[in-house]
Amino acid sequence: MKLKYLITFSLIFFQIVNCKGLPEYLFLPQSMKFDLTPFLFRVYSPAELATLSNTDFNLNDSGLITSTKFSRFLSNWSNNRPAGVSGNLVVIQVQSSGSSGRYLFFDGKQSFAYPIANLPELLTDTRDDGVLAIDGLAPKGKKISDFFGLYGIDPAIDYVVFAQDTSSLANLSSATFAYYSLLYWGYPKERLAVLNGSIADLTASNALFTTPSYTYANSNRGGSTKTLYRDHTVLQLTIGDLIHSIKNGNSIFDEVDPVPAEGFFIIDGRPNASYTGTAASTASGSKYSNCTTKTNSTFASNTCLVTYEGRIKSATNLIPTDLYDGTTFQFKSFSQLQTYLNNTGYQEGKQIYVYGEDATRGSLVWFILHQVLGKPTRLYEGGWRQFGALGLRTPTSGSSPSAISQPASYWRTDIATLSEVNTSNADANVPNYQLDIGRQYVKNSNKLRTEDKAFLRGSSSAGASSGGGGAPSGGGGNACGG
Repeated sequence: MKLKYLITFSLIFFQIVNCKGLPEYLFLPQSMKFDLTPFLFRVYSPAELATLSNTDFNLNDSGLITSTKFSRFLSNWSNNRPAGVSGNLVVIQVQSSGSSGRYLFFDGKQSFAYPIANLPELLTDTRDDGVLAIDGLAPKGKKISDFFGLYGIDPAIDYVVFAQDTSSLANLSSATFAYYSLLYWGYPKERLAVLNGSIADLTASNALFTTPSYTYANSNRGGSTKTLYRDHTVLQLTIGDLIHSIKNGNSIFDEVDPVPAEGFFIIDGRPNASYTGTAASTASGSKYSNCTTKTNSTFASNTCLVTYEGRIKSATNLIPTDLYDGTTFQFKSFSQLQTYLNNTGYQEGKQIYVYGEDATRGSLVWFILHQVLGKPTRLYEGGWRQFGALGLRTPTSGSSPSAISQPASYWRTDIATLSEVNTSNADANVPNYQLDIGRQYVKNSNKLRTEDKAFLRGSSSAGASSGGGGAPSGGGGNACGG
């Protein structure tokens, strides 16, 4: 560690001596010929990325904010923005099904608002972790950079709020997953927020003032989280990390995180019927439209069912519908949320592994645990759609409706040491996908995080899209020539 800092300071000294007259706005490492990226990146822990809310949500400047704080931001962003924030206010108004027809006032100079009907298309991807391709995961680096460019967001300075347009579970979970995605890609938690309540309901109660017309405006700038030199990828829990912990570190997997020294606690963030294995869980992947005509693929189906129902070994249930009001879709009070967590038997200090049916729905419970109650929490994005898909199924009638065909596969999950309940779904409801033998015995499920770490540490042109022109965000070219 000392050698690392010695080399870094030596290079900085060399830069100061040999490069005079640099513009003050240039970020030093980007003005040098040396690639200091490996030295400058900071890898954050789940605890460092957690946010402990005020017991009075009205006092929050980030994380979960209320209409009280939000309306102050909108009324005079220059004077009312949180300490340490120098950029624009950008509001993403989430519309998953229809529009309220109400739009926020913004000045188009320091505040901007965007009603978005296709947020999942912009901030999710179908991605392959090396075991099984799953849809609805946090997007690739280029996609997140394109998002910043499309909506004029500079992650180095701007403040982003995700707000439901109308009150619905789809809008709320889309907002929490978008928050998760930006945080995962290095966006500072101090400049991210989810509005508690919807634009439509808060307008009706006179907590917000809106207009029935909307005109698109863009700040003509954008940026990349690469310039932040922050690695938040620990937020994603891989299936390899999960199984390795359940086996108390006695797995043969490569590139898995060690079992947390403080211990871990698994929370199933699905409705109780799913937790107890009495409700059907849809499989993952958009390739299939139904289960009557099956085609071999590495993808599961979003209209078919997973191989079996149940829950991950030792998981306790935190029912998502307990966390919010079913009409307004506002989160319940801090004390109520804390009580629900206490009722799971959680022991303070342990790292939480949380999962839902899929990444988007799991993100709602993750948001409460990590960004409201301040607990060190990682999201298993694959969720039950992946875990429940990896069950053994004996071929019937010449078909093989299962991801796992080898009883000794490293990734078979329907065994007593890894899961509980384990109720098989009918063959007719399980898509006909089968992993090749290589995948069933591969030792690494860390492909996504490896790709994302490489993107963050890559050159500024490595697959990124920075959007329009405008002010520099984090530096410029090589001021020393060459």
